[in-house]
Amino acid sequence: MATYIPRVMIRGDVGKFNKIIGDKPAQIVDDAAEYIIFTDPMELENYLENSPLNTQVMSATAFAKKIHDGFFSYKMFAVLNKILGKNFGRVLDFDAFFAKSDFNLRGDLKVSLDCIGENFYPIVENIYDKIYKSLAECRFHIYDAIIFSNERTPEEFIDALIKTNDLADKILLFVRKNSPLESWLADNKNIFAQVESFNTENGAWCLIKKIVPPADVGVYIVTHKDAKLSKLPKCYKIIHAGREGKENLGYLGDDTGDNISRLNPFLDEVTALYWLWKNTNHTHAGFVHYRRFFTNNFKQKEYRPGEYVFNVKNLLSESEIIKILGEYDIIVHTERLSDRTQLELMIYSTKFPELVELSERVVRKHLTKNQPDYLDAYDAVINGFVCFLYGMHITRRNILNAYCEWLFSFMIDATEELAAKVKIGDKNLIDAPHVYSRMMSFFSERMLTVWLKKNHLKIKALPIMYRDGV
Repeated sequence: MATYIPRVMIRGDVGKFNKIIGDKPAQIVDDAAEYIIFTDPMELENYLENSPLNTQVMSATAFAKKIHDGFFSYKMFAVLNKILGKNFGRVLDFDAFFAKSDFNLRGDLKVSLDCIGENFYPIVENIYDKIYKSLAECRFHIYDAIIFSNERTPEEFIDALIKTNDLADKILLFVRKNSPLESWLADNKNIFAQVESFNTENGAWCLIKKIVPPADVGVYIVTHKDAKLSKLPKCYKIIHAGREGKENLGYLGDDTGDNISRLNPFLDEVTALYWLWKNTNHTHAGFVHYRRFFTNNFKQKEYRPGEYVFNVKNLLSESEIIKILGEYDIIVHTERLSDRTQLELMIYSTKFPELVELSERVVRKHLTKNQPDYLDAYDAVINGFVCFLYGMHITRRNILNAYCEWLFSFMIDATEELAAKVKIGDKNLIDAPHVYSRMMSFFSERMLTVWLKKNHLKIKALPIMYRDGV
């Protein structure tokens, strides 16, 4: 991390000043100082009695205390607070700027403020809505802005931008006067949509707006037959799952580009999810089923618990999806509570406990090998009574990518092993009745709940509309 070295003019004993500040950074100068430092507190009092209040004049003891990450000016807090009050609702304090201050309460902050950091006094919890121990805990959230307050070189700032790219479209960056970062920002303003500066002592807060591509929503309707759908909203696209070797229904197929269409007899709609992950770049994406669709319209007569009669007019629109995913991280179907565990439900569906138990051992083996940190969440879901059914979801691209990277890191290998190992009578698993061959589809369906259980996402649960007779 870049280190700011303040230029100071000493009024008093230089040796005493050096002893007080220890190894804290400071450059002693005769002119063009940023701070006037007194080593004798009474001389400071006399100076302040005859001079206007100046936050750049202080005792050596106060100077030593104020040097944390290069910040010592209360005006910096006032300017930042003024900016936040006008422009933002939800903000991430990436460097724990407020936690490192002398403040213990929010004061008149008018934003929802989260923070990354630890080892603070508990009173700091009064400043923040949520304190995360690491970036990993909040990497899927979305904020109106991120505060970068630590001293950074241009290279360090670029690295921070990359790491937090999906979290916010705006950055509030403190830039020290005459620093390399100030020069870099002046030379590279054109890579941002806007850079606006708000001066403080020794620097400025810069409000940086990124160049953001327009939202592109793609919701894929997974089918294996004629879906009998027309006049869909523009963000909906029908995809034929398992099209490899099958009749061409005239829809987009999951057998082009990078695909696992061949595994469809075992994984059902999950092969379409893989295709969506590998072959599209929508900013917001997900999938539904040809008989099941999310809805945000709860006014129609209920069909059965959590489900409503299908009406194309009540499909989630592109604008609704963007709005929801501006506040939440993922849209899923309403949780379904059962009086059986998820493992028992699979046994109930197949009437083949030996196959279910073998499949569970294979899944556990590959999960243990590739994603061991998820075993506790996996056990909690498989042996639990609640699940987000159908695997349906809509989310932002970075979350879709992270989920798919996790899921397919073990599920493809588990599927291929089970397919090679199992025979039902004299038939290979692929030729067995579909209720048996699709065992890995049953497990994959539960995996969305496993992944959500382990990650810090804000979940929006919606009911579905169900189409009969298709």
